[in-house]
Amino acid sequence: MIPDYQKMKEVLRDLTSCLALSGYEDSVIRYVKERLAGAAEHIQVDPLGNVIVRMNRIQTKNPFRVMVFAHMDELGLVVTKVEESGFLRLERLGGIPEKSLAGTTLLIEVEGKRWNGIVGTKSHHVTKQDEKYKVLPVNEIYADFGFRSKQEALDAGISPGTPVGYARQFFDNGSIVFGNTLDNRVGCLTLLELADRLQHTELPCELYIVFSVQEEFNLRGVLPAVRKINPHLAITLDITIATDTPDLKGSADIRLGGGPSLGMYTFHGRGTLGGLIPNPKLVKHVQKIASEQEIPLQQAVFMGILTDASFSQLENDGIPMIDLGYPARYTHAPVEAVDLQDVEQLICLLEKLLLTFDQNLDLSRG
Repeated sequence: MIPDYQKMKEVLRDLTSCLALSGYEDSVIRYVKERLAGAAEHIQVDPLGNVIVRMNRIQTKNPFRVMVFAHMDELGLVVTKVEESGFLRLERLGGIPEKSLAGTTLLIEVEGKRWNGIVGTKSHHVTKQDEKYKVLPVNEIYADFGFRSKQEALDAGISPGTPVGYARQFFDNGSIVFGNTLDNRVGCLTLLELADRLQHTELPCELYIVFSVQEEFNLRGVLPAVRKINPHLAITLDITIATDTPDLKGSADIRLGGGPSLGMYTFHGRGTLGGLIPNPKLVKHVQKIASEQEIPLQQAVFMGILTDASFSQLENDGIPMIDLGYPARYTHAPVEAVDLQDVEQLICLLEKLLLTFDQNLDLSRG
C-alpha cells in the first residue's frame, strides 16, 4: 500500500486546527465522531468526554478485548485574571515550557469566535542587562489580545477560567510536518487511519479505539473508559522524544524517519510518580511482528515523560500495556515536528499486531 501522505496531512491539519485544551476537547470529539461514523460498529462518548469506539463485536461469552488509545487534549494556559487595562494574567494548564513563552502567539476561542494575541515581552531597547537572559515564570507574564479595558475583554466572553492555546501553525517539508499540538493529534490521526483501514477486516479480537481526555492535565481522564472496556491488553499511542537535534544529540538514538517507537521505560521522577514498564512478553511479541514485517522499531527509555498508560495499567486486575508512538522534535513547544513516514509505519505495525491478538496470546507473568 502506497502511503497517502497528502491525505494524512489534510487530516492532521484539520486536527491541529482544533483548539482543545484539557477539559475542553469538544471540537476534537465532534471531528473524530464525524470521521468514524461509517467505519465503527459503535461510538459512545462517556460523561468525561472519552470517545469509545467499538470497531467490531465477537459473539463469544468473554471475547479477547484489545484497547488502542491516544489522547485528544492539548496543553496550554488558563486566564486567572483580567486586568483593568485589558491584559490577561495566566496560569499553566499542563506542562507548558515557560522558556518558550516570551512573544509567543496565542489563541482563544469563545462561542465559535477566535481571538489572537501574544505573550507580552519587554521591548528589547529598554531591557536591562541582567534581564536579557531571564526566563519569567508563568505567574509573572501577561497576554495582550488587544483589549483596551477589562470590560472589553469580559464583553468578548473572556474571564478567569478561559482556556488559552498556542496560535495555530502548520507547514511541511515533504513527509516532515511542523505544527502545534502534534502531541497528540498525530496519535488521533493514527487511530483514524487505523479505523479506516480495518473496517472491512475480520479480527480475532474485539477492538476498542479510544480517544481520551485530560492526559495533559493529570493522565487520569481515560480511566473511566478503561474500566468500562476492561481490556485484556492495551496499547497507548503518543510521542517519544526525538534526540536527533544538535542540543540532544548523543543523549539517545531516537530520530525522525527511523521508524515508530517502542517504549521500554518511562518515569516522571518528580511530582507525580508515574510511568510504564511494559509487559515483557508483549514487548517480545511486538518486536517479533515488527521484525517479520521489516518495520524498524526505535526502543525508547526516558525520564521525565509520561503517557496515558501510567495509571490506566493499574485498573481492574491490572492490564498488560505497551507504549507505541512516533518520534517528535520540540515537544510541548509552540511548534513540534514529526515525520509521517514514522506514522505510516506505526499504522502498518498496528494493523499486523491486531491480527495476532487472541485468546492464545500468553502475557502471563512468572
